[in-house]
Amino acid sequence: MFVLRAVALFALLFLLALGGAYLATRDRKYLRIAGKTIQVVTVLGVAFALFYLFERVLLFL
Repeated sequence: MFVLRAVALFALLFLLALGGAYLATRDRKYLRIAGKTIQVVTVLGVAFALFYLFERVLLFL
């Protein structure tokens, strides 16, 4: 759980930096990188949730 929170914190800081870079330069490549980052963090969160669910189900049996 600690690792997931650390990844979320670093992702949030990274997204804030990308937002600042976009506002400073108006270059859309920073928005594309931010979009891909959101996708990766979402997939990682879903994978962690499924892992946690399967772990709980297997321990229940």
